[in-house]
Amino acid sequence: MNLSGITSLMNVADLTMAEKGITSAKVVLTGFVVVFAVLVLLIVIISIYSSIIQAAQNSGKKKQEKVVENIKATTTDKVEAPVETVAPVAQDGISEEVIAVISAAVATMYGSPEKAKIKSIKKSDGGRSAWANAGLLNNTRPF
Repeated sequence: MNLSGITSLMNVADLTMAEKGITSAKVVLTGFVVVFAVLVLLIVIISIYSSIIQAAQNSGKKKQEKVVENIKATTTDKVEAPVETVAPVAQDGISEEVIAVISAAVATMYGSPEKAKIKSIKKSDGGRSAWANAGLLNNTRPF
C-alpha cells in the first residue's frame, strides 16, 4: 500500500490557512502560465503557417503574371479581328425577355461572355416538374 499519499494528505491537514492559500495561488498561477504559454505557441504556429500559405499564393500569382505577360508580348504584334456576338434567336415560343434573362444569368455566373456562350434555348418536354421528380426520388430511395 502506498503510504506516501496518505502522509501527504495528513500534511495538507496540518497546513495553516495561509499556507493553504499560498499553495492554491501557486496552482492557479501555474495553470495561468501554462494556458497562456500554449496560446502564445498557437499564435506563433498559426502566423508561421499563414506566412507559408501567403508565400505560396504569391508565387502562384507571379507565375500567372509572367504567363500573361508572355501572352501579351506574343499577341501584341497581331491585329485582332473584332469578335462577333450572336444573340440567341427566339424560337419555340420563347420570348426575347426570357432569352435576355437566361443570357444575363449565364453572363453573371461566368463573369464574361468569352467564357460561356449560349448556343440554343429550348423548352422542356413537359414531363414531371422538378418537385415531382424530387418527391419520386425521395419516396423510392432504398433504405
